[in-house]
Amino acid sequence: MIKLIATDLDGTLMSGDHMTITPYTVNTLEKAHRRGIKIAIATGRPLSLIDNVTNQIPFVDYVIYSNGACVYDRNEDKIIYSNLIPNDQAKELVTYFLENKVFFEVYIDGCSHYQLGTENLLDDMDMPSEFIDEVVASMTAHKNLPQYISSKNIEKVTLYSVKNCKYSEFEKKLLSYGLSVASSFKDNMEATAPSADKGEAVKGICEIMGINADECMTFGDAGNDVPMLRFAKYSFAMENGTDECKAAACYVAKPNTEDGLAKAVEEYALKTN
Repeated sequence: MIKLIATDLDGTLMSGDHMTITPYTVNTLEKAHRRGIKIAIATGRPLSLIDNVTNQIPFVDYVIYSNGACVYDRNEDKIIYSNLIPNDQAKELVTYFLENKVFFEVYIDGCSHYQLGTENLLDDMDMPSEFIDEVVASMTAHKNLPQYISSKNIEKVTLYSVKNCKYSEFEKKLLSYGLSVASSFKDNMEATAPSADKGEAVKGICEIMGINADECMTFGDAGNDVPMLRFAKYSFAMENGTDECKAAACYVAKPNTEDGLAKAVEEYALKTN
């Protein structure tokens, strides 16, 4: 019996515009929730960028954000888990990426922060302009980012528009700190603390609920979803997902643009619960 559904957002739960959830999917998840199944969203986004999602599905129980660096219990209104990049590493990485002229943001206390004047380094992300505008509007610019983070630990570092010639170099740098490195979309790179990922976060929620991986259903489409797909017995890669994602999952769901998540929930959760 399924007792927890954990789903990625972009490319999975969300429609192609990255901003809306179809009424069919909302109704299906609400039906599952009424039957006692807990709902978690698991995203690389910061907490500040999920209000639009929870406004559409207000019955969400848990928010796994910053790729699993933190978990927010919406029913208790508190952070129940955090695993952050230490301040000394954060300061070195911020200095390094500023010197290498790549657009990046750091997540602190559920919000995004970046260095003012680096906007010109943010190339086309091949995403709807409305969504990009929403993302940028959620970021806070700083005249001196290193000074701002001088005493802060960070949830995640996100790099954008990383081209082939720099991708392996930046990845090697992040891995040299022992960080967990993943990607959500083309030319993107994201780093969290070594054991901070969506899989560990989902596992932690299961432990709190007193359930195991056999009672968990997970959905994803990209590299940062792989850990939670490997964890759950009922794991679904979206048909529009990466090969890496599909290899990690037990099943393949229809694309996010065809309500793939909702159809899988109906077939594997609602019919058996």
